[in-house]
Amino acid sequence: MIARSVALTLALTIGALGSASAGQQAGKPAADFSLSDASQKTIKLGELRGKVVLIDFWASWCEPCLRELPELEKLHKQLASRGVVVIGINIDRERKNADELIARLKLSFPSLYDPKGQVAEQYDPPKMPTSYVVDQQGVVRLVSEGFTGAADIAKLKTAIEQLLAAPPK
Repeated sequence: MIARSVALTLALTIGALGSASAGQQAGKPAADFSLSDASQKTIKLGELRGKVVLIDFWASWCEPCLRELPELEKLHKQLASRGVVVIGINIDRERKNADELIARLKLSFPSLYDPKGQVAEQYDPPKMPTSYVVDQQGVVRLVSEGFTGAADIAKLKTAIEQLLAAPPK
């Protein structure tokens, strides 16, 4: 388990170093995806147009993810009534690991499963976790790599607030 975690983390790091222009970037349309949650409800990013969406890639073996997820839950509870959608995309190969963590942390925002890494491959997150703030027109406005604490959540919240305050295009 630890060896696999280290190998995946190393692969993500090497991938990020080897291809600075690869993956989802700010200012570009967000790659559409369709994934299911624990109840088999499918969420398609394209159907969320008109809303600000925060997409976060995470894994149960990722220590920074374990610190970030409760903070994203708070953000979700603060902003859901304003139409902001927080989506977690889990990349664990073993779904039970994700399910256990979701239950333990009492996460209420949609957590989608990407066990084959197809959406993660499209987005190519440079670190774990990585968050993407997508505007109402479906364009990525912020890519936040990693998680070190409150400053990262403040950065996400500021970007979201700016999008909510901007007149729709």
